[in-house]
Order: sequence, then C-alpha cells, then structure tokens
Amino acid sequence: MDIDTTLIGLAGGLGLAAIGALGDYLRRRAPLAWHAHLPWNGAAFAGVAIALFAAAHLFNLVRPQ
Repeated sequence: MDIDTTLIGLAGGLGLAAIGALGDYLRRRAPLAWHAHLPWNGAAFAGVAIALFAAAHLFNLVRPQ
C-alpha cells in the first residue's frame, strides 16, 4: 500500500467510527426507531480497527529507514 491508499483508509476508518458513535447516540435517544436496530457498535469497532491499522502503516511509511 502506498501513502495515498493509507490516508484514504485512515480517513475512511475515522469516518466510520464517527458514524458508528453518532448512530449509537441516536439509538439511545430513540430506542424504537428504525436506526436503533442497526449494528452501530460493530461499525464503530470496525472503524477504529481500520483507523488503527492505517495509522500504524502510515507511521511505518514515514519512518526513516
């Protein structure tokens, strides 16, 4: 993976984590709404995992050899 792909993964992971956190907040405000049945915790976990992987990869890309 090059640096462009890594930055896209980092931004996508952070976006997915933010969407998951927002969905969980909205689920707690309206527990009987249609969006309350979506797996927001799983989306937030996947976003954090992708962002962590991309951040570690970005660190290894910019580290001097």
